[in-house]
Amino acid sequence: MAIGIVLVIVGVILWLTTQQVELPYVSLHKVGLIMAVVGAAEALFALVGLGKKTSK
Repeated sequence: MAIGIVLVIVGVILWLTTQQVELPYVSLHKVGLIMAVVGAAEALFALVGLGKKTSK
């Protein structure tokens, strides 16, 4: 879960601060947005897994 939260934080920082930075293949703005989404999904799945463990 901690990795997901770190990915969300780093992704949001990249997304907000690199709007004008373009690399040959992809912009850092889009990479930040993807990292934030993946991190949020990972944290959500970790929370769901913890919920299933505690409900048993």
